[in-house]
Amino acid sequence: MRKFSLVFAFFMALASGVFAAVAQLDSDLMQAVEDTNKSLSSNLLLKNAPASLTDVRELDAMFAEIEGYYVAKGDAADAVELSRKSRALAAEIQKSVQASEFDHAVTLSSELSRTCKTCHNFYKKS
Repeated sequence: MRKFSLVFAFFMALASGVFAAVAQLDSDLMQAVEDTNKSLSSNLLLKNAPASLTDVRELDAMFAEIEGYYVAKGDAADAVELSRKSRALAAEIQKSVQASEFDHAVTLSSELSRTCKTCHNFYKKS
């Protein structure tokens, strides 16, 4: 019986860890995405490659966290796809900045902003 209790406790701890990971998507993260996205747009217009690259790497990490949240949550295929699209756009922006193709990066950044808004239309809490 003690062995069963230990195994049960282990799985409960594991489940609570997964729940805690899922619960970590909060308004602070979403605000950080919004702020970093605005910073990226500004830095791209200024053709500030180092700052743009920092912003786009931070966005990619945040979109990875958002993607993980919606994968773990389940029943949010659109949000998972939009997160993946955002990460792909971030990668393309990074390539464009590295090639000094700032006009193209600005276009991609606008598409990234629209992708964020699309996700918010479906999943943002009122």
